[in-house]
Amino acid sequence: MDSEGQVLATFTDLQRPQHLSSDSEGGVLVADYSNHRILLLNNELQLQHVLVDAESQVELWWPMRLHYDKLTSQLYVLHSSSSEKGSRPNIISLLSLR
Repeated sequence: MDSEGQVLATFTDLQRPQHLSSDSEGGVLVADYSNHRILLLNNELQLQHVLVDAESQVELWWPMRLHYDKLTSQLYVLHSSSSEKGSRPNIISLLSLR
């Protein structure tokens, strides 16, 4: 949104987004909870890359929180260890974004 409250951009291909973080290049990292994925959007909210999804080698269920460390280019993801819906998050995974 701009200073007058006008919406500048939207991204709608999400199911229950839980958390956002920014990367060192102005991108937006999104924890897309119900789709079990982590997305990287550019500063205009266009999809740049799906970092983690069901087809990735990383097993990640129900991502809840993100923290991106700009010094190390590492992403910390709080998520569940179970595919069972409603399971509590109990794993922190570390992903390198280099």
